[in-house]
This record gives sequence, C-alpha cells and structure tokens, in this order.
Amino acid sequence: MKQTYLNNASAAFPLAPGVIEAVHKSLNEPPRISGRDVGAKDDSIKLCRMKLALLLSVDENRIVLTPNATYGLNTIFHGIGLEQGDLVITSIMEHNSVLRPLKMLEDNWGIRLQYIPLDDEMKLDENIYDSLLNKKPRLVVLTHASNVTGRINEIKRFFQKAKSIGVLTVLDASQTVGRIPVKADELNADMVVFPGYKGLRAPLGCGVLYINPDVKLNQSYSGGTGIKSDLLVHPKEMPLRHEAGTPNVHMFSGLNAALDFNFENFDKITQKEAELKKLLYQGLSDIEGVNIADPDFAESLPIVSFTISEMEAELVGFALMEGFGIECRTGLHCAPLLHEALGVSGTIRFSPSFFNEEAEIEYALSAIRKIINENNK
Repeated sequence: MKQTYLNNASAAFPLAPGVIEAVHKSLNEPPRISGRDVGAKDDSIKLCRMKLALLLSVDENRIVLTPNATYGLNTIFHGIGLEQGDLVITSIMEHNSVLRPLKMLEDNWGIRLQYIPLDDEMKLDENIYDSLLNKKPRLVVLTHASNVTGRINEIKRFFQKAKSIGVLTVLDASQTVGRIPVKADELNADMVVFPGYKGLRAPLGCGVLYINPDVKLNQSYSGGTGIKSDLLVHPKEMPLRHEAGTPNVHMFSGLNAALDFNFENFDKITQKEAELKKLLYQGLSDIEGVNIADPDFAESLPIVSFTISEMEAELVGFALMEGFGIECRTGLHCAPLLHEALGVSGTIRFSPSFFNEEAEIEYALSAIRKIINENNK
C-alpha cells in the first residue's frame, strides 16, 4: 500500500537532505560543546546560532536554543514580569502552547486575558483588536499562521500598532519559519519562537527563542553552563542567560544541516508548496460533501482543514491511514478556541510539504472521494 505523509504541520517528514547524516555523524563523535570542551571549534551549537540569526536578520547573541517552541513561550511568559491585573492580548487562533501557559497565569497570578475573534472574512478582527489596545495591555501574543487553517495573519500591522503605544509583542512563528520570510524587526516582533522540526525539517527536540536587545526577561532556569563556572549564580549575559544544562547537540547538528538546505532551496520550497496548496484546495472544493474550514487560500500556508458531512473526522482519518496509507491529523489540533469559533468538534487536516508530489495530492483527493462514496452507499 502506498504511504503518503500529509502531517507536516505537526512535524516534517521526510527531513531535509543531510539531516540524518549530520545527526549520525554527531552521535559517532565524542560529545563536545562550544566553549566547554577542547576541540569544539565548529560545533552545531555555534553554527546554528549564526545561521538562525541570519534567518531572522538579528544579532546571534539574542538567539536562545531551546528544546521546542513551548519552552520558549514559557520562558517569555514567566520571565516578562507579568503581575496581577496585567492585560495580555492573544487570539482564538492560538495553539495550546500559548493558550495553556497564559491560562495558568490567569488562574494563578491573576493576569487578564482578552482574545481577538475572527471577523466575517475569517481574519483576526482588527476593529476588536484596536479596542483591546485601548485597554493598555502589557503584552500581545499572536501566531503568524494558524496551524488549523494555514491562514497567515497581518502580523506586521498588528504588531506595529502595539509597539506604537509601548506594548511588547510575541510572535509564534511555529508554522511559518522555513516556509515564508520571517524577519523579526520587519514584523515588529520583540520576541519570536519556533521549533526546528516543522518548516525547517530538522529533527524533533530543537527550538528557538529570539529576544530583542531592548527586552530583558527574568531567568526561569539555572544550572550548569561549562562557562564562568566560578560563579554560584547563573550567568546574566545573553544567550547563556536562558540556556541551562547540556544542550541537545545531536538534534542541533540536524538543525544546522536543515538550515543549509533551507537557505539553498527557499525559493523552490515556497513555489512548490504554493502549487500543492492550490491543487489541494481546488480538489477538495470540487468534492461534494467536503467543507473546507477556511476556503480563502490566497494568504495561507499549505495547511487545509476540512470536514465531511455526516462523518466523524477521526473515522475519516482512520480510513485514510488503514485503507490508503495516508497519514494526516484529525481532531482539535491543539487549538480549541478556533474550532469553537468554526463550530466544529474537530477537522481532518492535510498539510503537505516541499517533498510531496502532485501525484500524492491527487491520490489523497481520490481517497476522500472513495471514502465518501462508500459512506453514501
């Protein structure tokens, strides 16, 4: 049975060329960490930081290497100095990696949360956002693109409004880095978080946090660094300020290789993924009984969520995997507020990548048609 992977919004597969070889090489060499061990001259930690800085057009010393985006978001929320009564603006599009830490701070610390809803065009409601900014928030936290619908948000304009009144901005770029340009200053983002294993196609277990030089977060973690070991307190300077313990050198070796591939092929990646997205949207739109969550694909990533009339999403996902070898994602996709707004209890999500072919999209569309026909018999 043909195997087709359409779950790249969760984690990329296959990984970028050179990633597996880089991880294997790292695992077969004595472990050495830059600044700690003799012989660690060109290790993945140093190289990753340099390349990530180039990717975001920022100072490499402001790049913090993390296990994932969730770690970076928690570092921000617990380090920014939020107090009882402080207002944080976010949106109903957010992933639980944003929603849950903020909800915990609301419950435990007494911060106030306000959520930007969708307007009639399925965009974040800018009029509501403007009214929320008048309430003098401390922080605005927004996703660059929905992991459910792929919708790309007007981050540059939204964040510019926030910064014009002195409000700090946090960008969750988990879905966009590696797929569209993400330049921190151009987007007016004070802080940016993302994992390496989605759009960059690196292994699980590596993430990134960027912190603007004008922002100083309180330290949430402390421990070994291998540097300035005479101090009984954790070093205060960046990026060590937010990096404690031994990093996952092997996975960052993979990220280092993945970044090389992305730099060399970025234009090809964006062009092909746009073509696959168009084919997927148009194909699903032509199938009777399919309801696409966000039918406007002009400003979106290749992420398409849909439902099938009178069929449970989980059952469709099971049929796709067991009957056709198609791996996708079904359910709430860790974004419960967006599903509530969409009026559905879960969706089927197809998220192809650069490594998929048009024939695989056609195969998935054919599978959906067959499942619907079988259900209607």
